[in-house]
Amino acid sequence: MPTTKTATSYKLSLAVENGVNALGAAQVKSVSIGSVKLDAEDDKCLAVANALSELMSHEVVNAYVTEKAELASAE
Repeated sequence: MPTTKTATSYKLSLAVENGVNALGAAQVKSVSIGSVKLDAEDDKCLAVANALSELMSHEVVNAYVTEKAELASAE
């Protein structure tokens, strides 16, 4: 049976440098922004991430979009 996937929510997350550990390696924490529209375009999500990075006191090292989706058997 074929399976269908339907996106139910998106979340935008920023990986932000948050100091260094005892060994001197950079530590990163995640800052999440929920309630992203399901039809949001990737370039617009990145533009929001870049705009938010300007407001952060620490460097944003990466941006992620996490999709939550429902899987169902197609009948």
